[in-house]
Parts: sequence; structure tokens; C-alpha cells
Amino acid sequence: MLTILRQRNFALLWWGGLISTIGDWVLQIALPFHVYQITGSAVSTGLTFIATTLPGVLFGSIAGVFVDRWDRKRTMIVANLLLGALTLLLLPANSIQWIWVIYPVGFLTSTVYQFVRPAESALLPHLVTQEHLLTANSLNALGANLAMLIGPGIGGLLMAKGGLTSVIVLDVTSFFFASGMTAFIAYSPTSPTISRTAAAHKTGIVMIATTTWTTVWQDWLEGVRLVKTDRVIAGIFLAAAVATLGEGIFSVLLIPFVRVLQGGALVLGSLLTIRGLGGLMGGVIFGKIGQVLRPTVLFSLCLGLIGSLLLIMYNFRFLGVALLALFLIGVPAIGAGVSSQVLLQNGVAANLRGRVFGAFATTAALSMLSGQGLAVVLVDRLSLVAILNAAGGLYIAAAVVATILVGQWRLAPDSGM
Repeated sequence: MLTILRQRNFALLWWGGLISTIGDWVLQIALPFHVYQITGSAVSTGLTFIATTLPGVLFGSIAGVFVDRWDRKRTMIVANLLLGALTLLLLPANSIQWIWVIYPVGFLTSTVYQFVRPAESALLPHLVTQEHLLTANSLNALGANLAMLIGPGIGGLLMAKGGLTSVIVLDVTSFFFASGMTAFIAYSPTSPTISRTAAAHKTGIVMIATTTWTTVWQDWLEGVRLVKTDRVIAGIFLAAAVATLGEGIFSVLLIPFVRVLQGGALVLGSLLTIRGLGGLMGGVIFGKIGQVLRPTVLFSLCLGLIGSLLLIMYNFRFLGVALLALFLIGVPAIGAGVSSQVLLQNGVAANLRGRVFGAFATTAALSMLSGQGLAVVLVDRLSLVAILNAAGGLYIAAAVVATILVGQWRLAPDSGM
């Protein structure tokens, strides 16, 4: 595991992503708190989440098309620079008169961010060998969980000591750091589309100005056709969508469930923290055994384990059981995430990866929002435990889908590095 982290290109990508994600968590914790503190309105606070969620649904898929047309490294550099510049626009939001700035800036930064994830996922197979992909994705998941544990504490401390300005400065710095680290990555793109784009940049042509929307639309349709016609890729999408539907329900109903456990904010924080700790362990475990387990088996197994543990937690309804269950859930949650990444990275041709990962992100966002909407609609009509059991059952169903449809996975003929 540490051997891969010693590889220069991957280490640059990993450290840049870790610092940037820590900055994201710092702002994600501090900004909604700031809005509520200034306005006293739960609606105003909720709008901050809506503003950052919508771009994933609206632009996640089309962003992947552009990622396939551009040099992935250059895309990440420019996107992180833009994210830093846009985040600076939040500085006036310290006063109630300028609080509205948060919503358009949140929408714009989230829109730009839609290019970062598919570019990173599509770039990764160029930086490590095929047999190390699962380990590399596990390390990325480990970094994401480290950021989730570190960022919120820093955000709360900075808000208490330096206010929103100090939080913004840290987040902006993290974006510029990530851009700089990515700039030092050395790799040779092998995709014809990427090579043409790189050549265009060298001659001073700005791709977004010369790319017609007709060809972009055709590229997007090509990615959609792959998902629709390839049984295995469709199976990965469907299994992930079903599981994310359950996750959306869980995210909304976790606070009412904490009340069933006779807990408050401290218990809620403890449950989220211990799930993150489980994720850290999962990143270490799958980083070490990533070359042993087949990703198809890992994907189905982890989805089934998550569903089973959720059902145990919902039906025993004791705090100790919930803490143990969520810690254990953190482990297969990492396994499911990294195995789906590897399956798509190895199962999709290099020139199609960006748009497929963009479509994957859009599918996840739509499914998450659908789950949250279902929870809001059903919570006053059905018992809390019944809805939560259905959410756990969705993970079991996702495991069945993955077993049936993803079992025939194969390496894409031109998915080489």
C-alpha cells in the first residue's frame, strides 16, 4: 500500500486531493452554521445544501463529456484554480446584507467541481498499473475519510477563533495547493481524443470555444448508449443507484433515529465520527487485500454487508449496537466504492471514462435526492422503523443486482493505461 503512495505521480494526486478535501469539509461545516447564525432560518440554511447539490444533477453527466475531450490533468489544474477564485467571492458574506452571495457562489463552485471528480477518476489509470488500481482507489477513499475526520474539527475551531474569513482563506489555499500538486504530475495521455486536445492547447486553441454543442451532445449520447447497451456497466449503475436510494433515506432519517436511541447532538456526532473511523479501517484493509479479491465479488459482498448491518441496527435499536454497526458499515462502504470505481475504470475504454464517470455521478445525485424526497414524504405516513428497514433492504437488493448483472464483468479492450 505504501509502495503505491511512494510513486511520485500518484502521491502528488493523493496529497493534493487530501488537502483540498480537508478544505472542503472545513467550509461545508462552517458555512451552513454561519448562515443559520446570521439568519436564524432553517430554510436559508437548507438552501446552501440545495445550491451545491443541484449542479451534480444538472451538469454531472455533461461535465464528463468535456473531461473526455480535454487533457484530464489540465482540467484538474484549471478547475482547482477556478474553485479557489470563486470561493474568494464568499468574503463579503460575513454580513446579513451579503448573505445571498453564498447561494450563487455555492452553485458555481459545485458546477466547476463536477469536472474534478470524473477527471481524477479518468486520470488515475494513467498513473498506476492495472493491478494496483484497487489499492490506489482504496488509498483515495482512505484520504477522503481522513479529510472527513480532520476537516470538521478544524472548521469549527476556525469559526470560533477567526470567523468565516479564516475558513474561506484556508479553503482557497487548499484549492491552490491541489492545483500546484497536479501541475507536477508527469504522464503521457494515450487516448486519441486527449492527445488531440493537448495538441490544441499547445497551439493556443481554447477547446471550449471551438467545440460545438452538436459534437458535445453526440459524445454525451455515446456515453449514455454504452451504459444502456453494456449489461455489466448498466448493472454497476443500477446497483449503485438502488444502494444510493437507501443512503438518501438514511441521511434524512438518521436524526429521528437518534431520538429513538434517546440521544441528541452528541450521539449524532458520535455515530457519524465512528462511521468515518470504520471508513479509515476499510481504506487500510482494501488497500492491502485489493489485489486478492475480485472487484465483482467485493462489490456485491460489500453492498450485502451494509444492508445486513443496517437491518440489525434498525431493529435492535440500542446505542451500543448502533455504534458498532456504523463502525462496521464504514468498512464495506469503502469496499463498495472502490470496487465500483475499479470496475468502471477497467471496464470502460479510456476515451469514454470521463463521460461515464460523469453519468455515474449524476445517477448517484439523482438517486440520493430521490431517497431524501421519499423519506420526507413517507415519514409522516409510515413508521420510522418500517421506512428504515426498507432502506436497508435496498442495499440487499443492490447486492442481488450486482451479483446477477456484474458477474460477467470483463476488461475493456482499449482500457490500457
